[in-house]
Amino acid sequence: MVEPVIVAVPPKGGSLDDVLKRLVSLGWLRQELVIEIRRLIKEDKRRIKLEEGLMSLWRRLGGDEAATMRAADEAGHDLDDISAALRRMRRYPARDGSVQLTFTPKMGVDALMQEYRNCQTALTREAAATLHLELDLTRYGRPTRMMFDHMEFEWRGVHGVLVGTEHEVTPTYLRKHKRDISLTCYDAFHNTLLDALDTGKVRNWQEMSAHLIEANTDVRILGSLGLNDYLGHFVLMPEDKARACMALGGGRRWAQVDGDPKLTKLAEEPLLIDAQFEEIYKQVLGAADYGITFEPTTHDIEQACAKGGRCAVYIVRSGSTIACTPGLCVVGEDLITSESIVAVNQERLDHNQGVGVLVESLEPSDEDRSDAWRARLAAKLGNKLL
Repeated sequence: MVEPVIVAVPPKGGSLDDVLKRLVSLGWLRQELVIEIRRLIKEDKRRIKLEEGLMSLWRRLGGDEAATMRAADEAGHDLDDISAALRRMRRYPARDGSVQLTFTPKMGVDALMQEYRNCQTALTREAAATLHLELDLTRYGRPTRMMFDHMEFEWRGVHGVLVGTEHEVTPTYLRKHKRDISLTCYDAFHNTLLDALDTGKVRNWQEMSAHLIEANTDVRILGSLGLNDYLGHFVLMPEDKARACMALGGGRRWAQVDGDPKLTKLAEEPLLIDAQFEEIYKQVLGAADYGITFEPTTHDIEQACAKGGRCAVYIVRSGSTIACTPGLCVVGEDLITSESIVAVNQERLDHNQGVGVLVESLEPSDEDRSDAWRARLAAKLGNKLL
C-alpha cells in the first residue's frame, strides 16, 4: 500500500483560510467543502466573540441577566443568539460572593459540534467531520473552540492527509518524521532549528536556509508558498518612549549595528512577549549582552504599552489595531519577517514519490515581496511608525 503524504497546515485563523484557498486553486481540495469548513470555524469564532461581550456586560451590570440581554440587544446582537448563549454559558461563584459568567464549557461546545455532525445537509456533516475541539490558550478564560483537525484527499494518484498542527510544534513534527510537508509560517521554525544553524541571528526564511547546517537536520525550507501573507514581529512602545528611543540612533533595524543604542531602552524593564518566541528574540536582539529580559503574556499587550507605558514585541500584519489605538507606536523595522512557507522532511522526500509530486504542484517561490507589504503597513500606520 502506498504511504500517505502527511501535510501540516494551520488549525485555525486567517492562515488556515489562505492555505485552504490555495489548495483549492491547485485542485487538491473541493471548493464547496472548504467554504463550508471555513463557515463553521467562523461561526464558532463569532460565538466566542459574543460570549466575550456578554461576559464583559455581565460584569459591568452586576450580574443582572435582563440588563445584560438589553445591552447586548442594543449593541446589535440577535436576541435569540443572546438567550441561547446565556443558557449554555457557565456561571461560577467569585471570591466576593457574586455570580460570574464565563465561556460555554466543553460539553456545551461539543453539543454544538454534534448538531453540525448530525445536520441534514451532507456537506455540513462532511465539513464538521474535519474539526475537533481544543482550548484556545491565547484567550483570557480559555474558551473551547472548533479547530481544523484533519482531512484526507486524493490528487493525481497521491493519497494525502491534511493535519491541522499548532504553529509552535509543526517544525518539531516535521523533524521527527511525523509530518512530510509543512505549510505554515516561517517564524515557528527558528526555535526548533537553533541547533542546526551556524548563527541564531536570522530574520527570515531566506537567511535561515543560508545558515542551515543540513547535516544536523532533515528539515528543508524550499521557499515561499506565495500567499503574500507577510507579518512581522515589531517593537511596540508608547509614543514618548518611542520617540526618545529612535532619537538615540543606531538605524531603524534593531541590532543591525554593534552597540545599537536603542537596545538600552529595551533593558529598562522586561519586554512583554508571546512566550513561544522568547528564544528567537534572545538570539536576534543579543539579549544577554544588553541585559534584556522578557515577560511572557497573552493579554492586552497593546493597552499595556499605550496606557501602561510598557514595551513589547508583538506580531503585526495589517496594522489596523495599532492604527486605532491612541498613544501606541511601532518602533523601527520588524525583528523577524514571516510568511507561509513550504518545508519538507528531506528523507521523506527522497523515499516517498508522493511527497515530491505534491511539492512540485505547490511551486515554492524564492521571490521576496516583503517590501510591498512594508509599504502598505507604513501607509496604514502613518506617523505611528517611527
